[in-house]
Amino acid sequence: MSGLDRFEARKKLWSDLEETDLAVKKEPHNLRVPRSQCGGEVIEPLVSKQWFVTMQPLAEKALLAVEKGELTIIPERFEKIYNHWLTNIKDWCISRQLWWGHCIPVWYIVGKDCEEEYIVARSAEEALMKARDKYGKDVEVYQDPDVLDTWFSSALWPFSTLGWPDLLAEDFKRFYPTTMLETGHDILFFWVARMVMMGIEFTGTVPFSYVYLHGLIRDSQGRKMSKTLGNVIDPLDTIKVFGTDALRFTLALGTSGQDLNLSTERLTANKAFTNKLWNAGKFVLQVLPNRYNVSSWQNIEACKGF
Repeated sequence: MSGLDRFEARKKLWSDLEETDLAVKKEPHNLRVPRSQCGGEVIEPLVSKQWFVTMQPLAEKALLAVEKGELTIIPERFEKIYNHWLTNIKDWCISRQLWWGHCIPVWYIVGKDCEEEYIVARSAEEALMKARDKYGKDVEVYQDPDVLDTWFSSALWPFSTLGWPDLLAEDFKRFYPTTMLETGHDILFFWVARMVMMGIEFTGTVPFSYVYLHGLIRDSQGRKMSKTLGNVIDPLDTIKVFGTDALRFTLALGTSGQDLNLSTERLTANKAFTNKLWNAGKFVLQVLPNRYNVSSWQNIEACKGF
């Protein structure tokens, strides 16, 4: 079966079973076949080697940062979610089989067992130099084809963008650590907690003192907006129909960390309300005295106490 496509291999295998009278029976079976969103290919499990990071030691430091007050999460109720994630954390598979991303900095030795013999280095040149020191000048190396999980790369963002690992870089000394991070509550673990863990591990310091978590703008049914569902609301289209003030006022009604369902009914009502505010403001401005009429303004000022 070597070299055959998986679907062709299955047909060939069944044919061989029938020819050798090893096939027992053939019957139809209905099942849901998962397919790739991008290419439509059938997705099937494949056992393969992956890279993992031991997370418990990192999580313990991140939990301690909140406990000691080095990191404050706003609203406070999200501390429970943060603590739950990190207390029950599992080892993290950081390797991905994608075309894009940061390449895993691991090189293998040509002709050697890749599970036993590998080199970790910052560059191909450094990897080759290490390999030559260990195996001789004629050695050849090749890099692991996997890339790092996107969230792993994102976790390095607070300091990797500032000149790290050069701790004396001007940007690093000036901007790290920062004061506040503002982001959505849905990525408290996926991004925020991982930035905290990586920041403490690689710099010894929490990357920010405060995390302010805002809510999500959802569709009228409370679903998260996505291209797959086709329920994304374009703010520019919304402004054309309902106006900028109505959209701003609707979004401003959301409270800290609380999701907001954006519907045409709510926008319509708020368009009417903001229109009333606009008209009331115009009326007030029309009846107010000229700004150069000092005595009139003094009389208005005198009426403030009543």
